[in-house]
Amino acid sequence: MDNNQRKAEIKSLLIYLGITFAVSWAMFFLFLISGNRLFDESGGMSGVGNLICTFGMLCPAAGAIITRSITKEGHSLSGENSLMLGIDLKNGKIVFYLIAVFLPWIYTELGNLLKIIIQPGCFDREFFKTAVSDIRGAYMFPLMAFVSGVFFSIGGLGEELGWRGYMMPKLTDLFGFTKSAIIGGIIWGIWHWPLTYAGHNFGTDYKGYPWAGFAGMVFLCVIMGIMLSFVTLKTGSVWPAAIMHAVNNASPSILQFFINPEKVKGMMSNSAVSFFIHFIPLMIISVFVCIAQNRKIKSPKKRK
Repeated sequence: MDNNQRKAEIKSLLIYLGITFAVSWAMFFLFLISGNRLFDESGGMSGVGNLICTFGMLCPAAGAIITRSITKEGHSLSGENSLMLGIDLKNGKIVFYLIAVFLPWIYTELGNLLKIIIQPGCFDREFFKTAVSDIRGAYMFPLMAFVSGVFFSIGGLGEELGWRGYMMPKLTDLFGFTKSAIIGGIIWGIWHWPLTYAGHNFGTDYKGYPWAGFAGMVFLCVIMGIMLSFVTLKTGSVWPAAIMHAVNNASPSILQFFINPEKVKGMMSNSAVSFFIHFIPLMIISVFVCIAQNRKIKSPKKRK
């Protein structure tokens, strides 16, 4: 990439980030200063809170589409420098779609197992009765998460069309896979901060509020962003990232129905600490992916 191309990429990237942050943060801050709450008295997402989150997820996609119009990059659906909306399952690419579906279950289950290992007293065989009316429902929950994740991947697409479909290819051209994943994850995490302040993911009564929540969100977005960027890179499509994003948000896990919050004590009761522990397995997987990608780039091509 020559200097002029580099400048063009940086300019396009800054336009995209400016539009995306301006539109979404204006909406988020308007929500915050209006006195509305993200959650209702029962602890569920409020109607206006759900609306804000839904429109917020669409802003990165809108930012990418508007930026492409400004920079005249076009809006082709697939191919080089496209919206990356094509679906190609050939040449082993289907494997990465399967990873997108099943990996969130694996690292979520491992995260809950780690919590139980750290604090065995929180494991309660009878707790599931307060969460589901039939134990079979608990065992079927991962399958339900897979189905709903694939079905509702259109929601994840709102973010992935922007972050993975537009931002990450440009960052990767500028900095390579690992550095771009870290930088992109930090940007993505910071984008969430107004909602984190409002209580998204962590609530508001944890120790270190809101700074611990801000750090936790950046941590998640970096390690999650690595995997989302990886499946996008391997398939040339944002659909696997949208699917993985949606399945992750569905929290597929069986063990979660056996962890009694009332028996979680000490530091584990802090939502920010619990959040970090929960995603340690994903962090380990993401580190291995980065190492593998770097080795692949550095390895010289074998002569035939």
